[in-house]
Amino acid sequence: MNTSNKTVIFGGSFDPVTTAHVSLVRQLSARFGRVIVMPCAVSPFKTSVSASAAQRLDMLNMSLSGAENAEISTFELDGPAPSYTYLTLRRYAREAGELYLAVGSEMVIELERWKNVDEIASLARLYVVPRPHFPLNAAMRGKLDRLFPGRWEEADFAGETGSSSEVRVSFAMGRPAMYMPEGAARYALGCGLYGEYCYVNALYAEYGMKRKRIDHSYSTALCGIWLAKRACVDMHKAITALLLHDIGKYLTKEDAEARGVVFDGRIDDMPLPVRHAEIGAEILSQLVGIKDADVIEAVRWHTTGRPAMTAIEKVVYLADYIEPLRDFPGVDELRAAVEEDLDKGLLAALKNSVSHVGEEIYPVTMRAYEYYAEKQGENA
Repeated sequence: MNTSNKTVIFGGSFDPVTTAHVSLVRQLSARFGRVIVMPCAVSPFKTSVSASAAQRLDMLNMSLSGAENAEISTFELDGPAPSYTYLTLRRYAREAGELYLAVGSEMVIELERWKNVDEIASLARLYVVPRPHFPLNAAMRGKLDRLFPGRWEEADFAGETGSSSEVRVSFAMGRPAMYMPEGAARYALGCGLYGEYCYVNALYAEYGMKRKRIDHSYSTALCGIWLAKRACVDMHKAITALLLHDIGKYLTKEDAEARGVVFDGRIDDMPLPVRHAEIGAEILSQLVGIKDADVIEAVRWHTTGRPAMTAIEKVVYLADYIEPLRDFPGVDELRAAVEEDLDKGLLAALKNSVSHVGEEIYPVTMRAYEYYAEKQGENA
C-alpha cells in the first residue's frame, strides 16, 4: 500500500465506468496515499447522463472492488448539477496534505472552458495521464504551462483506450464488454443502458449492408471518436454520421429512386464509385428522417471531400480513410500524419487520392486538394 500523504481526485461522469477508468485508478493507487474517485452529478459540458446516480455508483463499486487506497465519493452526486471541479477542490483542500487532480491528456483540449481554472490551479496540482491519440505535444504543454504554471506534471504511465462514446458504439456492435469491465457491462445490459446506436443494425439490414461493410462502419466510428474529440465536434452528430456514412453503398440511383428518393440531378455527373455517398446522404435525409445538416453533409462528402470542409466533414472523411481495417500502401504514414495534425493529415489523404486515381479524379476532390494545398502553402 502507498503511504504517501498525497491525495489525488479523479473525477468524471463514469457513465459508464470503463476498463480505462479502472486501470487508471489502480495506477493512481500505486502512486498516491489516497485516491478519491468522484462521479459528478452532471458535467458542465453535458446536458444529461444516461445512467442514474445509483446505477453509476453500482457499476463503480463492482468495478473498483479491491483497489487499494481508493474510495468513491458522493460529494458531487449529493450536490447541485452541474458539478464544478473548483468547488470540489475547495472542499478537499481543507483536509488533504498535498492535493492533485488527475485528468486524461484529452482533457487538456478544453481546459480553457473549465470554470474558475485559476482557482483550480491554486488548489491542486494537475496530474496529466497521457492517453492514446492525445500526446502531450508542444502546443498542449504550452497550454498547461500557461494555465497551470509550475502546477502540473505528466504521469509516468500511459492511460488505456476506452471512452463512454466508444462504449456506446461497442454496445451497437454487440460487444458490451469491449471497453467495460464484464460485471459492469452485464449490469448495464440488464438495465437497458447505452443502446443509443443499436438502431443502426436495423438500417444496415434494410439497406443491404454486407458484413464486411458493417465491420468497416463500426471501425470507422471507433476511429472517428478520437478525431471528433480532437476537432471539438459534437460527439453524437459525429457518431451518427460515422456509423451511417456507407448506408447507400449497395444501392444504385435507380434502387434509391424506387424507394422514393428524389435526386437533384447532380448525381448524374458523378462517377459510379463515389455515388454511394450522395445516395446515402439522401436516404438519411428523405427516408430515415435525419434532418441535421451537419450529419447529412458529412455523409455526402465522406468519399470525395470538398474545399472548405467543416470539422465534422473532415472527421468522417479521415476516419473512413484511415480506420484500422484499411490496408493499402502508405496508410500507416497517413495515420501518423493525422495523429500529428488533422489538417496536415487531410491534405496528405487528398494528395494520396489524387495520385492514386490520376486524371480520372472527381473534380471536387481535385479542387479540395488544391484548396488545402494552397491553404497550407504546398504546391499542388
